[in-house]
Amino acid sequence: MSRSTQGATLLGLIAILFWSTSVGVTRSTIEFLGRTGAPAVMFTLSALLLLPTRSALRELPRRYLWLGAALFVGYELCFVLALGFARTRHEAIEVGMVNYLWPSLTVLCSAIAGGQRLNALMLGGLALAFTGVVTASSPPEGLSLARFFHNAASNPLAYGLAFVGAIVWALYSTCTRYMAEGRNALWFFMALSAAGFWVVHALNPERAPMQASMHVVVQVALASTAVTLAYTFWNLGVLRGNIHLLGLAANGTPVMSALFASLLLSAPLPPIFWGGAALVALGSLVAGIGARRAARRAD
Repeated sequence: MSRSTQGATLLGLIAILFWSTSVGVTRSTIEFLGRTGAPAVMFTLSALLLLPTRSALRELPRRYLWLGAALFVGYELCFVLALGFARTRHEAIEVGMVNYLWPSLTVLCSAIAGGQRLNALMLGGLALAFTGVVTASSPPEGLSLARFFHNAASNPLAYGLAFVGAIVWALYSTCTRYMAEGRNALWFFMALSAAGFWVVHALNPERAPMQASMHVVVQVALASTAVTLAYTFWNLGVLRGNIHLLGLAANGTPVMSALFASLLLSAPLPPIFWGGAALVALGSLVAGIGARRAARRAD
């Protein structure tokens, strides 16, 4: 492995660490600036940080530019608003775990787009990941499917948005792979996300007043920087690094996300939650193994 490949792979691994903080830092920022104000400010700052990396829009493939933009903005709206509509910090972490069904769903979407047959490992991985989500939502005394559906029914907007977001990000990951032609429209997508959140914020009749203080400024700056670096480093890692190693490492994101969220939000989690997070990660890994086997047979 060349030094340039090693460096790009390292950046991709760092991106995974930054992504793992997204649930915790986003939720804590929402508590200061509101569920619509916080993402509007965060994504505006992220778009400004990405200005030096922007490409001329006319150089980008049309399908990637517009379909990719719709899926990217749709995902960000679903994911961040899901965290915003969560009633407690613990529920925000549970909702974040629903979002981590996207790696398993991406495997299935990619296989379908590539004309591959879905095998038992792919479907089993998705089932295992869903079992993990249910486990993470269960009470400390044991697994409870009824508890998960009760939680989802009591706050369908948060859980529903998280699930739709997982599907949308799986579609985005699949579509960009086939349509981007190695190009990067991240700045444009981030700017559109910021505009989308400002529109939602303006239309929100229950928008909370934004609290301005040095602590809030630092919070927003750190959150926006983490998001910007995560996307930037991941893009470099995927284009120039060891994609197989990065894919393997990304499977651990649900566990790391729960860890960072628990620490950042001061929300201790019961052992059964950690078991559920591990099952979500394992499900992603199993689905990925199934996809690689299907690809080898196709060759």
